[in-house]
Amino acid sequence: MTKNALDEVREDHRNMALLLELLRRDVEALREGADEALDIQRVADIVDYFAHYPDRVHHPREETMFAVFREHHEASPELNGALERVQAQHVHFPELTTTLNESLEAAMHDVPVPREELVARLDDYIAQQLEHLDLEEGLVFPELGEKMTAKEWREVARRGPHERDPVFGAEVREAYVNLYQRLESFIS
Repeated sequence: MTKNALDEVREDHRNMALLLELLRRDVEALREGADEALDIQRVADIVDYFAHYPDRVHHPREETMFAVFREHHEASPELNGALERVQAQHVHFPELTTTLNESLEAAMHDVPVPREELVARLDDYIAQQLEHLDLEEGLVFPELGEKMTAKEWREVARRGPHERDPVFGAEVREAYVNLYQRLESFIS
């Protein structure tokens, strides 16, 4: 059996949750003032990953799923509300990621960024991302998985997008090799 788009986005979610846990640990080090334990480049790489894969590929793939679903099915009131919320988050996340990226770039280039401000932004980012994953996994995906047919999933796959994950895909993109190596040591 081949993976359908739902299996692929769920796999993306597991990978994103792993990165968010790694990020959370770095935020704890930052919160506690353990600057020597903080890997600011890893933090920046994780946020950069979210800008380049979830914001540009993963969320558009989910939007394709939602469009195909709505073309063939009536959403329950609960699902309709969840879809509206998820789609608003998909619009909001690129701006949120860009703002966080700017703060991290400033910190990496010795521009003073108050620790409490950076911690608050990172905490908020992690919380919003996790809430988003929970909403999709808890309310959206079960109904899509139950109602959509194999033909509809093939339509989702045909429409795309088709870009591979630059960290967890078959080949790690050069810009993320250091993150991947850090991730391997985190997992083991």
